[in-house]
Amino acid sequence: MGLTETILLIAVLIVAAAALIVVEICTPAFGLLAVLAIGCVVWAVYLCYTISGLVGIVATIVGAIVLPAYAIAAVKIIPRTALGQRLGLKRGRARRGEGTPEADGLSKYIGRTTTAESTLRPSGMIRIEGRRVVAQAESGLVEKGQTVKVIRAAGSYVVVRKVDT
Repeated sequence: MGLTETILLIAVLIVAAAALIVVEICTPAFGLLAVLAIGCVVWAVYLCYTISGLVGIVATIVGAIVLPAYAIAAVKIIPRTALGQRLGLKRGRARRGEGTPEADGLSKYIGRTTTAESTLRPSGMIRIEGRRVVAQAESGLVEKGQTVKVIRAAGSYVVVRKVDT
């Protein structure tokens, strides 16, 4: 292989390594494409050593600095591109109750008094406004039919306290 073909192959390997790094960032390849990219760079450096020892040393130093810098830059830049935004997860602040849609609605029951529909040991069911709601006793055991007061909403259930009658 002549010098021109070797230089052309080195250029192709470097471009392939850069493309493989971008594809690795954009797809779930579990590092396989990154390993292939590193292999391309190692092959290109080896070919540089076949040209001359000095060219090989320079290629090794440049590869050791440029490849990680390129990968870091790609990780920072790709999510800002249109393709990166389509491929990536949407970032945003979750609104209260978004993970458990009923959580926001349960806060309206705070302060209400009702009866336990089942025994709370410490959790069970209560009925408020015709709706069955999972409840947890603040402390101790609450018997079925006992009067309870909702003291707070916590996720997808309410916390209740016994009411002495």
